[in-house]
Amino acid sequence: MKKKKLFTVTDLGGGDGGKGGVVHGICVKTNAHTVVKVGGAQGSHGVRTSSGKSFNFSQFGCGTFEGVATHISPLMVIDPLKLLNEGNELRFEKGIPETFDLLTIDENCLCSLPFHGMTSRLRELSKGKNQKGTVGVGTGEATIDAETHPELALYVRDLVRPGLREKVEAIRAYQLEKLKPIIEDVSNRQESDKKFWEIELLLLNAPRFTSYVLEQLEAFVGTVRIVGSGYLPEHILSKDGTVVVESSHGVLTDRYYGFHPFVSRLRTLPQRTLNLLTSVGYDGEVIRLGVTRAYQIRHGAGPMVTEDPELVERLLPGSAKETNRYQGKVRVGPLDFVALRYAIDVCGGPGAFDGIAVSWFDQIQAIGEWKTCNAYSGATDSSFFSASGEILVRRGEDEVQTQRQQVLGELLLKCRPVVDTIPLGRYGNQEALVSLCTETLFSKIGVPVKMISLGSTEKHKTFL
Repeated sequence: MKKKKLFTVTDLGGGDGGKGGVVHGICVKTNAHTVVKVGGAQGSHGVRTSSGKSFNFSQFGCGTFEGVATHISPLMVIDPLKLLNEGNELRFEKGIPETFDLLTIDENCLCSLPFHGMTSRLRELSKGKNQKGTVGVGTGEATIDAETHPELALYVRDLVRPGLREKVEAIRAYQLEKLKPIIEDVSNRQESDKKFWEIELLLLNAPRFTSYVLEQLEAFVGTVRIVGSGYLPEHILSKDGTVVVESSHGVLTDRYYGFHPFVSRLRTLPQRTLNLLTSVGYDGEVIRLGVTRAYQIRHGAGPMVTEDPELVERLLPGSAKETNRYQGKVRVGPLDFVALRYAIDVCGGPGAFDGIAVSWFDQIQAIGEWKTCNAYSGATDSSFFSASGEILVRRGEDEVQTQRQQVLGELLLKCRPVVDTIPLGRYGNQEALVSLCTETLFSKIGVPVKMISLGSTEKHKTFL
């Protein structure tokens, strides 16, 4: 007899933990019927299948190759133009003609436009060499604008209402207003960024580009299926079978619990999803999974205590993570159990998760040793660290919290990892490696391992 089951998938790091492969693996293993998207449009979730297909998904669910439907929930900030491009690439380059037939979008989703992305990118360029890091899509800008100027918030439902041109023009004008101090101050502009500045400012001031945006929004409305708020509980969560909630970002970049200013403007904790499920009366089984790579990774600037440049060349082949001007370089290091425990505590402690999915353990296997960190040196400030050196969690969603998190980030930059190395020579088969991983993780974080990835496709995922 079938029953309702739902998986939540939460990245416990900086957002590059391997959610794409985990979500795809769950979809195949459980024959899921729907992936529900939450978070932001700037995600890049890589999927590699045993049939040879590959794609980095952003707004479509990572079960698309398997014919799994995607529902974009109201907890998602979308980029309509990029969604159209992504869908067309899946249709015409990846051979999935039914791509848009698999998609539904809640009318209450907030939209980011190219103008928001321009603001985000120009802010980053104005910082010169003092990068904060941004994907540059503009979901954060759209989120903050919606909070401070609700009249400028553009929701999917607005795309089919009168006055769209006026609202889009108002959004563009407001971005120019926000950017005025940055545009006028040329002292922080690097010569190497000259072409970026010219292109962004040209488009931001071009009436024809605004017309192009409006044309694309019209095409979006004519292509996708927009649904009301009742669709999720009535047509997805009411069905027997499996649903997978695919989130973007990671706990360590959460707006209030990440390390300021190297954070997203979005919320990344699983509680938002759980609250949504409660609000719509979902009564099925919920399995809460956290995701981490077998090593630490962060794409862009920000505190990363275990960073080890010497590991970059050894670990990164196959990760599909590239350096770019806006987000910054990809950094790796030993798996950081201190940061992992902090992320778990932020979410409510070990009891907040039913299991952990560990990705990219095959890369650890390939280099023949597993480096981990279970303690920091320099974690001595009792206002931010426990007597045993654990990162203390302060609960809050206010300016005091963000200021505290900035100080915490500065302290973490001064900490150094205490690194342990486990040679893998005596773990000569997959069963032994799986046992090593499961026993080590459980002993350090108190959450059982439920999936281990020893390769890039769903056939390399071991479910426990």
